[in-house]
Amino acid sequence: MPDDADAAGVMVVCDASGQAPAYDDTRVERGEGMALGGLFSARELVATARVAVGPDNTGTVETWTLSDTRQESAYHTILQFLMYYARMMFFLSFRDTANELFDMVNESVEAMIAAAEGPAPVVGHGWSLAGEDAVDARVYGAELFRLGPRDYKSKASKPEEPDDADVQGSVLLYLEYLMATLPVLERAYLALALKGMAEYYEKGKHWHTTKSLHPAPAYGMNYARRILEKPGSQPSRR
Repeated sequence: MPDDADAAGVMVVCDASGQAPAYDDTRVERGEGMALGGLFSARELVATARVAVGPDNTGTVETWTLSDTRQESAYHTILQFLMYYARMMFFLSFRDTANELFDMVNESVEAMIAAAEGPAPVVGHGWSLAGEDAVDARVYGAELFRLGPRDYKSKASKPEEPDDADVQGSVLLYLEYLMATLPVLERAYLALALKGMAEYYEKGKHWHTTKSLHPAPAYGMNYARRILEKPGSQPSRR
């Protein structure tokens, strides 16, 4: 699958305050809220991730966020993962490996939801975190830029001629890392956002089109927000 989307980036019309507007698919399809032809001259790097995939289904993950406040840092951490996941699904388009990754992530989401406020579940599907990079590690990366209060752009990088299994592994290792590092409330937000992305994809708006790179993560973030805003729905903020 061509990598045009990696260079182009996408926007998500929502913000770290949790006050994202209701998702409007027609607005996204028209391209409103997206940067065109250098309309935005300034951008701020707010989050990065590095996934080093090694042999024997192991790897390391490092993440960084600009903000030192819990709410904004978590928002950017989760948003970046969703956008990276959408890009890797796009890359695997029209191959069985895309369906396999989709099914594995959805199974992981069910485990995350079932765990609720208990210990974080293992979600790597055979991929596990290592203590250091392998000598021959294949490195994947993600960057999230803020262009405005509700506008974000993402970029993803991959090794040359990446193996499909490594692409799957980069997502699963990244998810395993988030399960090991995020507090309970943020894990719940991530699980619900991924559940929302799955709902978006299952409604027929498939991952094999660049038109899904923006709305799939946006739909997921707003899906999670709507559920967690319901009285009595939030888990402990541990």
